[in-house]
Amino acid sequence: MSDSFKKTTEATPTKVQKATGATMFYYGSGAVAVGIKNILFASFVLLYYNQVLGMDPFLASSALALALVLDAVSDPLIGAWSDRVKSRLGRRHPFMYASILPFSCSIYFILQPPVWVAPDDLFLYLLLMSMAVRLSMTFYEVPRQALGPELTKDYEQRTSLVGVATAFAWLGGAGMVACIYAFFFPETGVYTGSKALLNPEGYESMALAAAVAVFISCVFSTVGLQGKIDHLYVPPETGRLRFGDFLREARETLANRSWVVIFLAGLVFALFIGLQSGTDQYYNIYFWQWVPAQLTPIPIVQGLAVIAAALLTSRLALGRDKKRLAVGLFSTTVVLGPLPLALRLLSEATGTLFFPPNGTDLLWWILLAHVSLMGALSVGGFILIGSMVADIVEQSQEVTGRRSEGLLSAGPALVQKTMSAGGVWITGILLSVFGFDAVEPTVESMREPMHRLAVFHLILGVSLPAISTYLVSKYTITRESHLERLETLGYADPPPETSDD
Repeated sequence: MSDSFKKTTEATPTKVQKATGATMFYYGSGAVAVGIKNILFASFVLLYYNQVLGMDPFLASSALALALVLDAVSDPLIGAWSDRVKSRLGRRHPFMYASILPFSCSIYFILQPPVWVAPDDLFLYLLLMSMAVRLSMTFYEVPRQALGPELTKDYEQRTSLVGVATAFAWLGGAGMVACIYAFFFPETGVYTGSKALLNPEGYESMALAAAVAVFISCVFSTVGLQGKIDHLYVPPETGRLRFGDFLREARETLANRSWVVIFLAGLVFALFIGLQSGTDQYYNIYFWQWVPAQLTPIPIVQGLAVIAAALLTSRLALGRDKKRLAVGLFSTTVVLGPLPLALRLLSEATGTLFFPPNGTDLLWWILLAHVSLMGALSVGGFILIGSMVADIVEQSQEVTGRRSEGLLSAGPALVQKTMSAGGVWITGILLSVFGFDAVEPTVESMREPMHRLAVFHLILGVSLPAISTYLVSKYTITRESHLERLETLGYADPPPETSDD
């Protein structure tokens, strides 16, 4: 441990902090914006540019993948930068305030019809807009996430804090998609049945609603947390950050076994996410053939299930090891997650009804139960992962003498998001190869392309999450080692002295 850090802790000893209910609320509310952005990119952006604007899926996915690579590079740089900033607004708030307007505006423009853009320039427009969304969100979300380990150092409450933020993220994402299905895509004479989701006017309304919601979420959270600035860690004077110093500090900080296994698990899962990115609505339109009105209740019920799971995960984790609980939850998702696709494909291959046909009430209820259960299990696991990453902060500080919340939370993004970008790019190639570049596609003409895509995703859904779960099982920090570390670093009161009498 460095001498400068020892002097800092000796001069200003810190007790174990716990966040108040108001602090947790303000912190969590900022995740609404992130949930909205995530649902737009996961479900609508690729569909809009490919199926509505007629852009080749390979070109659309390539633009999204390149923007994701920029996002990957910017995350650790901004994280490390915010770790070292000293200002009257603290380390994180300058970045958060600067991001709010660009984040909101770029969300709006990415789904507005670029009528002034020539068809040949559509790739460049999507690339620039998606880069603007991702970079502006990085300036907001990386510092906001880094505040978490500073707001509470309590082993149990960190799980609660991540749970509250996750609940708000799902509230934003599920609430937005429910509004999208209910209000923005009514069936018309031209856009009937599941193809109502291809109505260009719906995307214009969606863009405005999303931009306003992102702005409100960011402002509310950032202003609400400003009162905590005076109580947060202030880094020592370290001079200008040179690139060589950044690499050395990053190497020291990230050379941590627990961090490495979480990083590798995230790497595998990032590939899995990238290979599925943007295809949700393809399944809704062409595989399950849902009408928007049928879809409206699904995100609401799923969101309620996930929010309940997010708020209850901390109670479930009381007295339990975070790692073992996370591995158990993820293992269950590995088994249950691919079942609907597997049973539907088995039905098609054998001619035997293993799964209800499209258009039946039974199919709707089964898929509603499935997505709600899977969402709850997955979110519970990821909340625990977020809490486990927060515990690495003090383990790293014990070795390096630095609190590097920004780098530890954003550092994995450089490779993981690049891997995910590769997955997005491959998805674009596959969509073109499978036949999704057809002009004026119909549900019938997309039957065979959707079958190929479903088989591909079924194989991924079994293999990659299983590998990721195995890697999580190699995490090493326990409750006992964390509490001992807090005492060593001066973050915990010593045990009370006992009398000999």
